[in-house]
Amino acid sequence: MAVTGLRATAVALLAAVVLTGCSAGIGKTPEQAKQSVVTFVEESTDVVGDGWEPSEGPRLGKCGLAPGVGGVRYVYAVVRSASADPKADVEAVEQHWKDLGVTTERYQTGGEDPILGVRGRGGPVSSSDFRADPRGYTIDASSQCFVGDFDRMSLDGQE
Repeated sequence: MAVTGLRATAVALLAAVVLTGCSAGIGKTPEQAKQSVVTFVEESTDVVGDGWEPSEGPRLGKCGLAPGVGGVRYVYAVVRSASADPKADVEAVEQHWKDLGVTTERYQTGGEDPILGVRGRGGPVSSSDFRADPRGYTIDASSQCFVGDFDRMSLDGQE
């Protein structure tokens, strides 16, 4: 009797973990997840001007919904040449992301020409990064993780 109760508790706990782990992606179709990351990145590029080119994606990637439970997400990255005021651009992107509910963290590398940037978590995407390198800018983001079979979706051409 105690073993049955323990199993039921374990099943309920696993279900809660799975639902909590993928709550942001529950109900999203692959098309919605893909569009959300593309929209997020494109709106972020609008904040710092024109000239952006796709670098990667949007492409399918793997993610984890819970321990041992795989999921799928989309990753998208764009690049362009640097501007004359990377600090102002980082501030502008950070404010835009905060307005969207993204939790942000600024960073800076060392050296004579430091790379400035801001990372984000949450909001309409799972994670994001704006890297203001003096050699060129990059904005990338990953959609929320959603239920899906990476191998099947890749074979079906849902990249």
